[in-house]
Amino acid sequence: MEEPKAPEAPQPAPAKGKGMWIGIVVVAIVIVILLAAVFGGLLGPPAEKSLRIGTVLTLTGNSGLEAFGPKNQKGALLAVSEINAAGGVLGNPIVMVNEDDGGVDSQAHDRAQKLVTTDHVDAILGATGSGKCQAVLSVAQPNQVVEISASCTSPVFSNLSYTGGWFFRTAPSDALQGVVAANYSYVNRTFRTMAVIGNDNAYGRGLANVFATEFRRHGGTATVTILPEKKTSYASDLQTILAPPMPDAVYMAEYPTDGLQIMKDWAANPPWSGVKWVFSEGLLDQTAFVDKLVQAGINPATFEGSAPGAYLGVVGALYSDFKTRYQAAHANEDPGLFTGNAYDAVYLLAAAAQKAGLATPTGIKDNILAVSTPPGTAVHGGQWATILTEIAAGHDLNYEGASGALNLDKYGDPLSGYGIWGTNATNKITTLQYFNEQTVVSMLPPSPAPPMPGTRSSAVMPTEQWRAWTRP
Repeated sequence: MEEPKAPEAPQPAPAKGKGMWIGIVVVAIVIVILLAAVFGGLLGPPAEKSLRIGTVLTLTGNSGLEAFGPKNQKGALLAVSEINAAGGVLGNPIVMVNEDDGGVDSQAHDRAQKLVTTDHVDAILGATGSGKCQAVLSVAQPNQVVEISASCTSPVFSNLSYTGGWFFRTAPSDALQGVVAANYSYVNRTFRTMAVIGNDNAYGRGLANVFATEFRRHGGTATVTILPEKKTSYASDLQTILAPPMPDAVYMAEYPTDGLQIMKDWAANPPWSGVKWVFSEGLLDQTAFVDKLVQAGINPATFEGSAPGAYLGVVGALYSDFKTRYQAAHANEDPGLFTGNAYDAVYLLAAAAQKAGLATPTGIKDNILAVSTPPGTAVHGGQWATILTEIAAGHDLNYEGASGALNLDKYGDPLSGYGIWGTNATNKITTLQYFNEQTVVSMLPPSPAPPMPGTRSSAVMPTEQWRAWTRP
C-alpha cells in the first residue's frame, strides 16, 4: 500500500496591491503611446495638416446629369494624383472620398451629411446640378465646410446672405448666360416673342427667369413655364406653351433626359415645326442629346444654344495641356463638359489650404481668393511644385485654369466669355459665334453703381447692380 503523502505547504499570497500597480503602469504606457501617436503623427498627420476633399457628383441615375458626373470625377482625381505626386498639401497627400447622389436632391443631402459627419472633410466638390448643389449647401453652410462646384450655374448662389461665403464655383453664373442668350435672341435673331422653358430646379428656374427678364428689358415679350422633371410626356405642356399665336422661338434650360423628351413631343406635332429653338448649356452634349435627337429622326440643323466659351472649345493652351494629360490617363477619352472645371476646383482648394498653412475649412475659405485672382504669380494645373515654391516665398497666386481664368469675385463667381452653338452638316456640335468677356460685360444692364474693386473687369463691370438684378 502507498504511504500517505505529507500535506503541501500553502503558497504565499501575492503582495497586496501589486496587481493594481501593474495595471496602472500598463494603462499609463498605453496613454503615452496614444499621445505620441496623436501629437507625433504616429497614426498619420494631424487633421489640420491633411486636406480631405469629398465629392458629391451624379454618377448614376436618369436625371441627365450622369452624362457629366463620371468624367468630372476623373478630372478631380487627375488633379489629386498630380498634386500628391508633387509633394501633396502641407507635406501630406490629399485624401479624397467620392459619393454618388444618383441624380436625387435628397441623396445629395445625405451624401454630404456623411462626408461632413463621418469623413470629416474640409471641402466638398459638387454637386453636378444646381438643385443638388443647394442640397449639399444645406449641409455645408451650417457646418462651415467649403463647397465648390464645377457645374452649378444657378444665379441663386451669387448671394452671400444665402451662402455665408462658403460656396465657390469654377463655372460662371447663369446670370451671365441668360443675359447673353437673351441679347443674342433679340438683337441677332430678331425674335420678339419667346416662350421660356426651365426645369423645376434651381438651374432651370434661375436661368429661365434671368433670360426672360433680360429679353423683356430689350423690348420683347417672354412667357416663362417651369416644367416638372422626369415626365414621360410633355405634349400637353407644349399644347399650352405653343398655343396660337405661337411664339417666334423657345429658349429652353433643361438637362438631356427631359430636354430630349420635350423635343420628341414637339417634333410629333407638325404644326409646331416653324418654331425656332435656343438651348442652354445643359443640353450641350453630343452623345446624350444631339446624337439622340438624330436617332429620333429630328434634324438639329436649325437649333442653337448658349454656353460659356470654354465649354465650346474656345480655350487656350492651358486647356489643351489638361486635355492631353486627361486623355493619357483615360484611354484617349474626351474630357467632356465641366471636367476641366472640376480639375481646377481641386487645385484651388489645395492651393488655398497650402497658403493658409492649415487644411481646414476656414483656412480654405479665407485664402481661396488670394490664390485665384490677380495680382499674383500666374500658375496653372500641372505646376504644383511651382505653386509650393511661390507660396513658401509668401506670394499670392493668380491661378489660370484649364476651364479659363478663375478670377473669383467676393461671391465666389468667375467671369466668362460666351458662345452660341449649333450643329454642322454632319450633326456635330460647333461654335457659331463667340462673345468675349468684355463684350459680355457690355451686354449687362447699365447702372450708376460703382463696380466692386479687385475684380477682373472692375473698370467696366456694373457688378453690384447686375447681381442684385438677377438675385431671386
